Amino acid sequence: MKRLILIRHSKSSWKDLSLTDFNRPLNNRGKSDGPLMADYLKSKIKKIDYLHSSSSVRTFETSKYFIKQIQFGKIQYDDSLYHCSATSILNMISSYSDNYQSVMIIAHNPGLTNLINNITNVALDNLPTTGLAEIEFNCNSWSKISYENCNLIDLKFPKQLK
Repeated sequence: MKRLILIRHSKSSWKDLSLTDFNRPLNNRGKSDGPLMADYLKSKIKKIDYLHSSSSVRTFETSKYFIKQIQFGKIQYDDSLYHCSATSILNMISSYSDNYQSVMIIAHNPGLTNLINNITNVALDNLPTTGLAEIEFNCNSWSKISYENCNLIDLKFPKQLK
């Protein structure tokens, strides 16, 4: 059994227009939604084998809320997760070590929304900022995850917890 948790970064700030998109930090809502969702996930999961996060400022800052609440076996920040497609994310997942039973990815839209729509039975218009999808796959290898062996365990948004 493999467990995948997908998180879209928390809400980012557009206050400083001189910053590139990659360098935008979280805004006040992002700074409150991050801990809210990390607390929610902690109530369900205590340890995750691997955190794979985009290295943008907003995903890095979002990851820190989850790192404070949940134990991770390995943490990796990766430029290639910055605005990558669902197909690219799926290719990355299929190459993960089968030693990892659980993986969290913190990344961006539209890649995450499209990935959720491609590998689950959900037709999601938009994974909102700090939105979380928890998916379980009935297989023993990340290279074998598919729509056919997928079970969406949870789909949670910050506004549902407020």
